[in-house]
Amino acid sequence: MASLIISLCVLFYKLLIPAATTAILAVLILLAVLTYSQNAQIPRVRRRGTPVHILIVLGSGGHTTEMFYLLEKHESLDPSIYTYRTYVVTSGDQFSARKAEHFERQLADKQRKKAKGNTDTGSFDIVTIPRARRVHQSYWTTPFTTLQSIWACLLVLGGRYPNQKKLPWKYPSVYPDLIMTNGPAVSVCMVLAAKLLRSFIFMSRSVSVQARGQPEVSRLRTIFVESWARISRLSMSGTILLPLADQFLVQWPDLAGRRAWWGMKKTVYAGWAVL
Repeated sequence: MASLIISLCVLFYKLLIPAATTAILAVLILLAVLTYSQNAQIPRVRRRGTPVHILIVLGSGGHTTEMFYLLEKHESLDPSIYTYRTYVVTSGDQFSARKAEHFERQLADKQRKKAKGNTDTGSFDIVTIPRARRVHQSYWTTPFTTLQSIWACLLVLGGRYPNQKKLPWKYPSVYPDLIMTNGPAVSVCMVLAAKLLRSFIFMSRSVSVQARGQPEVSRLRTIFVESWARISRLSMSGTILLPLADQFLVQWPDLAGRRAWWGMKKTVYAGWAVL
């Protein structure tokens, strides 16, 4: 009996050491890739007038309201620059879909008033994906719906989600150039999906130069805007995305200069972006 126990302990030890070593190496590689990816310089090769595809994640309710306050107040969504706009909403969120349609009508009206013979505002699409977690959903089933949401985000980023409009031919890549979000759970799924795609491109060394000269790795850049309601502490989504987002904007001075760990980018104080 004693010899059997000793044999099992030896077997467990032999299996544990390789597994632990592999896990440690995987974590170190992941941290290195995240640090490199977040601090890598964006190649300045975009020619003037090149069409830009921006993807905006609408987190429903107050998050959606804050996002459109930000876009409307600062007029940062110039349709002559961001010529294709994809809005991502979650299932059942008719409020965000209506807000996106209303915002696009406003863009068209503004363009007509100030345009000199050119009323082209580009194109837009509204894509509905599954929620990462429904209200009152059991925590036991949340991992499965979260994985479903991440998979949907991967399809959206690749332009392959059902009923998603196909990008016009003038766009050299199916991937969006910029992803903008402000929470909650769907933002985590979208930023994580973008990071996975970029990491895969980097790890596989299949960085391809497109017709206009911009490498694929320079796309899928993410901006996370922390909620105005967060004064001294980051939200749960913000805490998760701190080491993942390429640009992390905060609206209160107490949140400025924070980072996930040494070597990572710090949060940037942007002032009151929504008021």
